[in-house]
Amino acid sequence: MRLRILRGTGQIGGNIVEIATNTTRIILDCGRNLPPLDDPQADDDIEIDGLTCGKSIYDAVFITHYHADHCGLNERINADIPIYMSRETKTVLDIIADFIDAPLPRADQILTCSKEVVVGNIMVLPLEVYHSAKGAMAFLVEADGQKLFYTGDFNGIDDAYYPLMGKIDVLLCEGTNIGARNGITEKDVEAEAARIMRETTGQVFVLCSTTNAERVKRIEMACRESGRTIAFDPFMNAIIGRAGMVLYADPVGFVPHYISEEKTPRAYKYLISEIQRFNNAEVISKMTNLTFMVRQSMGRFLRVLNKLTPLTDSTLIYSMWRGYEDTEYTKRFLDLCSSLGMRIEYLHASGHAYREQLETAVLRLNPTALVPIHTESAELFREFHDKVLVLKDGDVLDVERAIML
Repeated sequence: MRLRILRGTGQIGGNIVEIATNTTRIILDCGRNLPPLDDPQADDDIEIDGLTCGKSIYDAVFITHYHADHCGLNERINADIPIYMSRETKTVLDIIADFIDAPLPRADQILTCSKEVVVGNIMVLPLEVYHSAKGAMAFLVEADGQKLFYTGDFNGIDDAYYPLMGKIDVLLCEGTNIGARNGITEKDVEAEAARIMRETTGQVFVLCSTTNAERVKRIEMACRESGRTIAFDPFMNAIIGRAGMVLYADPVGFVPHYISEEKTPRAYKYLISEIQRFNNAEVISKMTNLTFMVRQSMGRFLRVLNKLTPLTDSTLIYSMWRGYEDTEYTKRFLDLCSSLGMRIEYLHASGHAYREQLETAVLRLNPTALVPIHTESAELFREFHDKVLVLKDGDVLDVERAIML
């Protein structure tokens, strides 16, 4: 078995990994490069012969999760190459496509955790991992008597999986946060959010990724602890309801200006399907007991609320990576919140493993060799593993001998 990282060494995001034997080739992730912060629609013009153009040479593509830096090039994969992903990944990508009126993503086969898939002479065992994406998978790949474990993006691995894996020849491990010591956890986010909600006399707004399943769950639990009710728009309601996320109480629905049967017919169907949940009059009557989940595009909605009830005693919980503050659309939203007299609190836990978590996973997996990916600090892995192979894009590694060819 051979490993070739087509892209993803020395950088965060844009993962494209090739696993090959003498008879079979597969791809793990087909990610788009992370775009410049102020140009999220910037093109990624990479072309890979046999995958996105030319005669197909790959037998399958396996996607770990729905973040664009791992699946953003899916629409360019040759039509005769089957694509595998989890049900949650497919569902979230479908909903996003409907709300932005884009073509539905292709998924030829749905992956089930712990159910192996055989392609040619390669076996892939998907294992669900903890990450800021519901249904995110890691892959245990076996061929020619060797095993490679690809973590994808993760911040934890279920203890039950370790005994299933046996001896790992090569660990392909993400290292986004390898240079950072342990930060706060999702439980910390829940506790601090509950405190903020209790101390806020007005409304609470939470700015976070709509598709961050664990974060939404923790915010909802904080609402319960503080006597509030969480409020969603139709997009978040669709994500929560259809991606298998479990909440402990029914949310209140609110309808921002951008949903209409004429302008956004595909999104409008989600609103109509649960119209009983969306009652702006109820929102107005319960405003002081609500926590609104918002996005940067909802500035107009905040202005409308402010006319009904001044937001001067309200709080915005910023629960995202702080780097987004440098983007124009986020800065504009935060400036609006400040101008309305809202207090801004920063509260975020990373969906990527910190150094201690990475070290624990590496020690427990105990691979013969470790190959870093999705990191700008690959050399730091040498501090807790004695055979770290730092590849460059395009290098080929013999998995059995753990040497470059």
